Amino acid sequence: MRNSTNYSYIAPNLARETGLLGTGNKPGVVLGSKYELGGSKLLASSVDRGWGSSVTAEVRRHEDLHCTAFVQQVNEVIIALSGSAKIRRRADGPEQKFLSRPGSACICPRGVAVKYLHIHSGSLEMLHLYLPQNLFGNLECPDDSPVDSGLMYTGGFFDPLVQHIGLAIAEELQAEHSVGRIVLDSLALALAARMLQHYMHQNPKKLSGSFIDGKTTGALDNSRLKRVLDFMYQNLGTDIALDELASVACLSVYHFARAFKLATGSSPLQYFTALRVARAKALLADRSITVEDVAFSTGFSSGTNFARAFKKSVGISPTQYRGQH
Repeated sequence: MRNSTNYSYIAPNLARETGLLGTGNKPGVVLGSKYELGGSKLLASSVDRGWGSSVTAEVRRHEDLHCTAFVQQVNEVIIALSGSAKIRRRADGPEQKFLSRPGSACICPRGVAVKYLHIHSGSLEMLHLYLPQNLFGNLECPDDSPVDSGLMYTGGFFDPLVQHIGLAIAEELQAEHSVGRIVLDSLALALAARMLQHYMHQNPKKLSGSFIDGKTTGALDNSRLKRVLDFMYQNLGTDIALDELASVACLSVYHFARAFKLATGSSPLQYFTALRVARAKALLADRSITVEDVAFSTGFSSGTNFARAFKKSVGISPTQYRGQH
């Protein structure tokens, strides 16, 4: 991995709760306020990138960062992208002390009272992912309550899947064209699933919110599935988000994705992409429509992303398919 990444063409804006992100904070709250006060440099932000509400991302450079006591405002996952530095931090338990290198990760759950956070003896570029509460199924939590998400306060661990997801999101911050909201939602969902599977308390406290929906424990029922599929068909040309599909099914994002796959055998992203590719095949039969227009009409963010998805599904490029049909 490269030691440095150029984010210079991006004009970063601070990540704030907009009222739509669902982090549990009031609108206007700076999600990375502790880093701003501690003196870190913001290199890139997902603000104004049209990513929707599944994940908000920042890349920050930390050099000699010192944060005094604070209460964590949001469920946050941090992944080191480049550089090396020593980290010392402490909440209720013993001090966590480790050398952070590319790939190492930390979790700081919402509501944790952190006594201090120090990054010193080096320089780190780190990806900070701020996650909404309802990504984990916390649907009924008052906005101003310090919800215990059940996640561990832990740092300095290496998890290949978490690293892979982080790198994919960081690459999107560099890309001129987003791969689409539903792809980013799926990455955020995969991250949430990993958190729930491996980084929960052994004996979590009773959550003040509703952690499990209680509305479905198996496959999506026929009525909900029909509503979701109808919504997909009606919006093939738009950039829909995973939380929109979950809202149609009246479920949290996490539980909707599981129930949808049980019902169809495919993830929402795979199913929606297949529908788009099927429509693209029909449009490619009309030679008066350019390949770029086909990509736009089927909701892909760019011709490049369309060609990649089409070839992955069909085995040949859109141009080759048109030539053969």
